[in-house]
Amino acid sequence: MNFEELMEYLDLEDAADFQYFEAMADMIESEEYIEQEALYQLFDGADNTMISELLNDFFEDIMGGLPEDSGEICSLLEQIKMCLTGLIMNAEDDSDIRRFTDEFHRFRNWYSEESEVELLPENGGAPRYFCLRDAITSARVERLGGDRFRYNFENAVDYELDSYTMSFSDLVAAEDDYNNGTIVFDKDDYEFGENLSMEEDRY
Repeated sequence: MNFEELMEYLDLEDAADFQYFEAMADMIESEEYIEQEALYQLFDGADNTMISELLNDFFEDIMGGLPEDSGEICSLLEQIKMCLTGLIMNAEDDSDIRRFTDEFHRFRNWYSEESEVELLPENGGAPRYFCLRDAITSARVERLGGDRFRYNFENAVDYELDSYTMSFSDLVAAEDDYNNGTIVFDKDDYEFGENLSMEEDRY
């Protein structure tokens, strides 16, 4: 999809109208290819705070859909959420929006296409392999009485986050009115999304 097709798909007249959970979810979970430049044009015209809020809502929704005993993938998704929201909330110019777009595009491809989750039927049979998006859908259907599986996320946690520093106070403002620090994510600092390293703000 180019930008015009993306606007039509999301039923938006303008990028500034990007303010609904359904639009964020539809864009991330769509099976259609979306040009990276189309994503950039959308984010460049949308409100940064609204993008952050929609991302928070989306991640809260998908993590709530995960099956039990999915700690590693849940921890990784929490880190990805914090990275994306940190990038957009601290975006000040065109290069920052493009960097956020790059990371969003990479996350979208991983979540809805490249990730691999093994589903082992509890009643026996050959394993099935789904992307994370479809594995979460399967877990939701299972709660409604669908087929039951054991979920193996081992291959899905192979996701590297680029190193960058984000304002810690912006990320936790809802929980703490006063924070003086930065949070540093480095792919070498964690294993499977479990470890965060914090660095005090010297200013």
